[in-house]
Amino acid sequence: MVDSITICGAGFKAPTDAKLSGPLLLQMVEDMKVELEDHRQSWSQKGCTIMTDGWTDRRNRTLLNFLVSCGGSTMFLKSIDASSHVKNATYLCEAIEEVIQEVGEENVVQVVTDNAASYVAAGKF
Repeated sequence: MVDSITICGAGFKAPTDAKLSGPLLLQMVEDMKVELEDHRQSWSQKGCTIMTDGWTDRRNRTLLNFLVSCGGSTMFLKSIDASSHVKNATYLCEAIEEVIQEVGEENVVQVVTDNAASYVAAGKF
């Protein structure tokens, strides 16, 4: 980022907060949708790995992040707010199964999680 700003020169004016949270953000969302769609096209050709990890934010919300890796490229797929659920093996198994269905069962080669006891138990379902 610093290199890019340096290339622009000393007269560079950063976008305002309004532009960053409005039109520029919307454009980035659209660009990422296109990139994700390109990424999806390779899933059936190469197979993919689903990666998941859970964490708790500063507000004590439990979040589950899902990423898809294929052909040396990894993309964030989605995050699930699991705060209202008990993060046990049954819930994790259901959440992972939902992502597998979204990606396409025939496209998934493996699922990678952390080694927390609830994830290990979910793998036995």
